[in-house]
Amino acid sequence: MATFYLLPPRECLEQAVSDLFANLLPGLPLPADAWDTLAGQLAAVVGWSDDVFLVPRDELPEGEPGAALAEGYGAEPGDRVVDVSLARAARSWVVTQADVSSAAPAR
Repeated sequence: MATFYLLPPRECLEQAVSDLFANLLPGLPLPADAWDTLAGQLAAVVGWSDDVFLVPRDELPEGEPGAALAEGYGAEPGDRVVDVSLARAARSWVVTQADVSSAAPAR
């Protein structure tokens, strides 16, 4: 089963990475795609499995998150979703058949 991390919008992720490195390494520039670079390097170093997906919320199709993940990313019943927020603790749930059934067919 896959795990989908539903993350804050990409702009928030980029700002969080920028703020972190500005505090750690003041004055050093970061690439424009710092979030993508950091996430890719971290995945490679840590050895995350191929069924872990990091999905910024603003890259999801409109609709309920479970159905949107099914439509846009191929989530299936039984896949785990971890909904991450900068304002509250993470929440998790499992994609259900109802989520997949309510998703529009992928194009």
